[in-house]
Amino acid sequence: MKEIGRVVSLCWASIVLASCNSPKVPIEDSKKGIDESLIQRLAGSWVANNYDYGSYEIVYDEKKLIFNSEKLEIEYTEDSRVFTHQVKDKTFHYIFEVNEEEIIVYPKYEVKQSGDELVSGGDLAPIELKMTRTISQESILGRWKSTEPDFPAFIQINATFDPNKVELLIAKTESLENSEAIPLTFETGETELIYLNKDKTLRYSFSYYNETQLILSSSTNKNGAEGIARSWILERRVD
Repeated sequence: MKEIGRVVSLCWASIVLASCNSPKVPIEDSKKGIDESLIQRLAGSWVANNYDYGSYEIVYDEKKLIFNSEKLEIEYTEDSRVFTHQVKDKTFHYIFEVNEEEIIVYPKYEVKQSGDELVSGGDLAPIELKMTRTISQESILGRWKSTEPDFPAFIQINATFDPNKVELLIAKTESLENSEAIPLTFETGETELIYLNKDKTLRYSFSYYNETQLILSSSTNKNGAEGIARSWILERRVD
């Protein structure tokens, strides 16, 4: 019996020694990893295929994402998704899903609970983003019409003697009755052309929606004023 006890003691000591000498898994390695090549695919200029049809700029810098003006901290990547949260508010999250020709952004904020009641939280509407293409000032000239029946518009963009200026006409009828000619001056842009009206109080932007359609957006340029008017999706008028 003494011999058996000695053997058991030796075996137990060997197990304890082996466990002490086994390599420890670093804490960082136990976390989910970050695929930088996937994150880099987010960087660029994008246009929303739904939601507000606005323009979005994504920058990857110093291990963080900048989504328009929003600074995001990257948590981890998984398959085709990049998980992030706002730097200033860690309860607000953005999940970026990278597909072949588009990115889908899922904004969400954490659910807060008070006793048995949910106070706030949940998923917001996803934003579908498509990569913008370079657009020339000449390509926006001509006659256009809105593709949305509930938001009709007939638009004509005329060239002027100044290559950096155009004349914009907007009307609700095809004959352009009661339309006002709005002189616009080019400000900046390659994937999105930005123009200002005469007194620089309104900003108009033109960008591609797809290969044949444009998006025309307008917003106020006054200090202290906010808001962007609903955008038009435009297709060329065939006379």
